[in-house]
Amino acid sequence: MRNSINFLSNFVKYYNSLSILKKFLIPSLLGFMFFLLFYIYILSNTTYMKEKIHEINTQTIPLYETIFDNEFLLQKISHELQSAVSADELELIKDTDIYANKFRKNLERIKESSSTNKLIHIENAFNNYYKEASNLAKDMIINKDDYLYLHKKTQLVVNKYNKLLDLFQKSRKEIKEEIKFNVTSVYSVSSEILFGSSLAFTLWMILSILGLLYVYKDMKSRIKQIVEESENIASGKANFHKRLSSISSDELGLVVNSINTFISKLEKNHHELEDARDDIKRFIADTVHQIRTPLSSILINAEMIRDSQKDDSLTVFVDSIDASINMLSNSYEDLSYVTSYDSIQYKANVLKLSNLVEKRIDFFGTICKMNLKEIESNIEKNLETFINTVECERIIDNNIANAIKYADIEKPIYINLSKVDSSNKIILEFKSFAKEIKDKNKIFEKNYREEDSKRGLGLGLNIVKNICDKYNILYKASYNDNQNIFTYVFEEI
Repeated sequence: MRNSINFLSNFVKYYNSLSILKKFLIPSLLGFMFFLLFYIYILSNTTYMKEKIHEINTQTIPLYETIFDNEFLLQKISHELQSAVSADELELIKDTDIYANKFRKNLERIKESSSTNKLIHIENAFNNYYKEASNLAKDMIINKDDYLYLHKKTQLVVNKYNKLLDLFQKSRKEIKEEIKFNVTSVYSVSSEILFGSSLAFTLWMILSILGLLYVYKDMKSRIKQIVEESENIASGKANFHKRLSSISSDELGLVVNSINTFISKLEKNHHELEDARDDIKRFIADTVHQIRTPLSSILINAEMIRDSQKDDSLTVFVDSIDASINMLSNSYEDLSYVTSYDSIQYKANVLKLSNLVEKRIDFFGTICKMNLKEIESNIEKNLETFINTVECERIIDNNIANAIKYADIEKPIYINLSKVDSSNKIILEFKSFAKEIKDKNKIFEKNYREEDSKRGLGLGLNIVKNICDKYNILYKASYNDNQNIFTYVFEEI
């Protein structure tokens, strides 16, 4: 008992020290060595089987097919001769030579690989029949009135025709028996091989399957562990308090050790990134909070200046201040949303979309004026959808702000809002004359900008994308008639 335990322990250690390839090869090699005699036995009997199968494929079956084909040609010749007599045309009799020659060629093609005596009898019988049948057809056209002669001649032709059919039938029967005998011989040899080797084959299969199954399950469980941990790392769900177990020194063992080392390094970097992220998030939140008060103060003071001025001398400066404040306010709202969307629950509500679009167009009016641009809108009234007001405002504001920033000067920006006929879809479109966007899919990614010269946070359209994904709003960027077009499809209530 102790020796058995030691043997198993040593075997497990040896198994764990092998590479994956060797682990899979061991059951197969042992099974192959055990079953080598079975293969030798099979090889010794396959020659006979091949000969019989070859005989069936190259001799018997082609012979059967030729007999069948020639029987059809015989019927065709008989029919054509009758047609010639009916049409009273001697020339039509000669046309049957085509079928007769084909009949003879079929026989010649298989004489070398088939029973020659059998084919010679058929060929002689056919030549006799065809000669008499052709002469009879000619006589029936030329000597129509010699009924006694024609009657005797017809009986002779019919007898030769029936004799030929009998030869066909006898040949088909003999060929079928020959095929049946050869197939039976092949089947008998096959049965003997299978029966004689069944026990060895079964034992070989059981041993090989058990060995391969053990190796497969061992590899599968370890690969599954590696894949799950890799997916957790890729998705940011790595468990830094857990390490993969490794008892083997094969390739998977090396991968496990590398992953464990990577997890240790990743854990250290993760803690550092968490601290840095928290610091950045707090800094942004504090900055946004600090901006709110001076921004409000600037808005109030600008409004007071506008109200207190006695002429239009300061209007252009006040408009410039308003435009800058509004752009700053838009960026402020983006930052405020980015820092709060994962901590504040933005609940959807019934929103008068038509009113909100018009309101935001008015908000950007001063900004357009200072940038030598104008907005032309076509807003269908009383359209409603189900979305949070703040989030819908982010979609509208970021599209208008981008159009103002990138559109050509002194060319209109078109904003259209309309309902699709016979559906509950609302289309919101922003069109502006500008250089075509190079990557219309990448434009919605975070921190992506088409032009590095145009400075910005790179958050706007990514915020739009995230909000659209949240509410299943279809969105796309396109280019037509020298205009960049951003389209959004809402569900109408």
